[in-house]
Amino acid sequence: MSTIAISEAEFLALRDSIRERFGIFYDDTKQFLLQSRLQTRLLKTRMQDFHSYHRFLTTAPDREAEWGELASVLCNNETYFFRERAQLEVLVTDVLDEALKSGRRLRIWSSACSTGEEPFTIAMMLMETRRIAPAAIALKATDLSPRALEKASTGFYRELSFRATPPEMVQKYFRPFEGGFFINDEIKRMAEFSRMNLLDARSVATMGVHDAIFCRNVLIYFDKPTQKRVVEAFAGALRPGGYLFLGHAESIMRLTDLYEPVVTAKAIYYRRK
Repeated sequence: MSTIAISEAEFLALRDSIRERFGIFYDDTKQFLLQSRLQTRLLKTRMQDFHSYHRFLTTAPDREAEWGELASVLCNNETYFFRERAQLEVLVTDVLDEALKSGRRLRIWSSACSTGEEPFTIAMMLMETRRIAPAAIALKATDLSPRALEKASTGFYRELSFRATPPEMVQKYFRPFEGGFFINDEIKRMAEFSRMNLLDARSVATMGVHDAIFCRNVLIYFDKPTQKRVVEAFAGALRPGGYLFLGHAESIMRLTDLYEPVVTAKAIYYRRK
């Protein structure tokens, strides 16, 4: 397959359109990365160059379908079960305690759920507590990538997804099938999957109010103004005192004053003021 070169003007035009639509930002050092990720879409759409492809994205009547395909190409869907478990332990202790004391339904949002490992991990850990029934949990899972959501909806995973999973959890909550595993139906039914662009404030507002939001390893792909926009939108989707869990390399301490950081020996997270 021959490589189609991208000019600086084409790179800047596509970069700015992608940032405006999805918030994902490619700085000047990532020109080749963006070129390589878009290469397959040029071939699929039979575009001769990146200028034609950009014009298609901005003017074609059926451009929305292509934006969906592009989202799946641009998203990094690297994830696995029981990732950054210390934060999950806060969920099944502190967050769950507060919900049970109040008598309300526990509402959790996995806002960048990728292929489903995170929300299914949350479901498994809550079931392991034996303190709450599935009917008392509202677990929403959203992602930008249609392909990732399609895989999540199958509930089928291969070995790489289990690299941090205790063997007893695999035995209890999965059944083997042709080189991989299906998650059991009870856990699968607990997560409600849908597609969402986190830059769409109207869609975020329709999600309701939650006890905890997970948005781990997403902000690193946004520039600072977009990070601020997203986490402040999350504040509107959290109860006062609600929990925001980010990736261990992500910080919002200088972005907004809507949250209080909480630093423990094992985990860092934020609480809505």
